[in-house]
Amino acid sequence: MTPRTSVVMPVRDGQVYIEEAIDSVLRQLSRDDEILVVDDASADNTRLILARIQDPRVRILDGFARGASAARNIGLTAAVGDLVAFLDHDDLWPAGRHEAMVQALMADPQLDAVFGRIRIRLEPGGIRWSWLLHQDGHHAPGSNLGNALYRGDKLRQIGGFDEELRFGEDLDFFNRLQKTGIRFALCDVDAMIYRRHANNLTNDQQRMKHMIFDLIKRRTR
Repeated sequence: MTPRTSVVMPVRDGQVYIEEAIDSVLRQLSRDDEILVVDDASADNTRLILARIQDPRVRILDGFARGASAARNIGLTAAVGDLVAFLDHDDLWPAGRHEAMVQALMADPQLDAVFGRIRIRLEPGGIRWSWLLHQDGHHAPGSNLGNALYRGDKLRQIGGFDEELRFGEDLDFFNRLQKTGIRFALCDVDAMIYRRHANNLTNDQQRMKHMIFDLIKRRTR
């Protein structure tokens, strides 16, 4: 029997990309799986777009403008799946991603997670940061939430995401998972399409530097 999967997708002002992101996931889920779209107080037409989606596997939750980390925690709390994946509203699942990762995870009961490769797609206005483009075609565990499939029980051991972090919450999340002794493997599949566009939060390099320093301090505690 295939385990149920919950996909947690936070969104704020995602009218340009949200429908395509959801569609890329729905085409790969079974009828008992779910997408938890947590709308973090969008001020554009995101909610109208979500209202048009009639698929019962899509559940829409309120994020109350508390940020992406809080939105993901709301999704995690509501998730019913044995397996959990994350996808930002402006990214995509490549075809065949989910089946390959489920099979890899189920083949080894000792694994807590599997990671696939990240593919980078430059959209209009996307900045060609070399440190990000270097990830294209690589697994890079912990550098992005969207290229993994986790066992839900493992995620709940660390109490979710740190809601005080506005940058680097994905790295902090993986660092804390590592401290629990997470067992993971690399899966030979493209697991996500990471879209780089003009509105990516990581375009702010000064804030990114502060985030890295903060994470280094957290690791030494």
